[in-house]
Amino acid sequence: MACQLPPPPESPPPAPTTILTIGDDLLLEILVRLPSLPSLVRAAFACRNFLHAVRSFPTFRPRFRALHPPPLIGLFLKHRDGDIPSFAPLRGRADPDSAAVVRRSDFFLTRLPDDQGVWHINHCHDGYLLLHNWKNRVFVAYNPLAGVLHPIPRPPEAVRDLHIISSPEERHGSFRLVSAHEDGLQVRPVVYSSDTGEWQVLPWVEAATINKDHPDNDKNCLPPTRGKLVNRRIYWTSYGRMIVLDTTTLQFSSMDLPPLMYGQKPFMVGDTSDEKLCVVCAVDDMIAVWVWRADDGCVERWMLDKQIELEDLHVMKMAALNRGFVHLHLMAVEQPDIVPLCGFFSFCLETAELKKIFSLYEYEIEMSYPYIMPWPSSLVCNKVNP
Repeated sequence: MACQLPPPPESPPPAPTTILTIGDDLLLEILVRLPSLPSLVRAAFACRNFLHAVRSFPTFRPRFRALHPPPLIGLFLKHRDGDIPSFAPLRGRADPDSAAVVRRSDFFLTRLPDDQGVWHINHCHDGYLLLHNWKNRVFVAYNPLAGVLHPIPRPPEAVRDLHIISSPEERHGSFRLVSAHEDGLQVRPVVYSSDTGEWQVLPWVEAATINKDHPDNDKNCLPPTRGKLVNRRIYWTSYGRMIVLDTTTLQFSSMDLPPLMYGQKPFMVGDTSDEKLCVVCAVDDMIAVWVWRADDGCVERWMLDKQIELEDLHVMKMAALNRGFVHLHLMAVEQPDIVPLCGFFSFCLETAELKKIFSLYEYEIEMSYPYIMPWPSSLVCNKVNP
């Protein structure tokens, strides 16, 4: 009788594949498909593997930003009357993570000192608000996402048009204030560092040196307008030219304005969705977009990118231009005894799509500042966040 062999031992079942066992490459492919930056932040802090993957691959951030522009969280509104700016968040959006950002942050500015009188917004950039109180000559920088308030000592000169600059690559919570001090036909940079807590005043630069290639090189260094910070450069526009301050090298230069169309309204300087310098001007019901880029001969110059028709543009006011989106205000007063209805819109230069952000009944809105969520420094591998 044949001997019956025992059955071979069963192989152990394969270990189940989970989100925690997949490789970084596949994990990043999943994370880059999240709908927004707030969703990525929430996912990254769900476990150490996710956070390590986001921090450890330098190419992930530019790829994510290219697919998902930094989100507009809301608008800070400056009023003619009132002791503190108000905040109007975006409502009715499908992204619950963006709504969670508003709920968990201090956009009501509750940590501002309440004994200083009236506060005004001077600048809003990189997630910071720069506020000042002219009565006591007090400046503060405030990050409503982190709830951190930075008192700033009084500037040493009669500086104008302060701009706040931060970066997630820099030390966590550090920033600089960059401005200029003008005296007739000469100008010099003035810089504050939060790391040292001190102001630095650099040497004078003559207007003729800055404007040497411009026919109006005898004009004042800085035009009587507010500058616009774009990709770490401040642009002041007037006299058919731009005065440019590179906030990294602290060097001044000048460049011509694009050949703007006749009869334009005040124009805006900003950047496109791929962070190229651009100028947008409005003529009647048309938007003209000029982009600074290389022509066929590899010479950089202003080039007319497109002209877009936009109904009712002549009754709108351009408030800001960021990453290819123009933010517009529409004031509609149907009856003199009714509070004016302010319509806030976002216009995409790439798709020519106009979206209404919200409407708001408000008295005496003087200016608005779009608050765009920055890339958190906690998602960058640096000395503080290894």
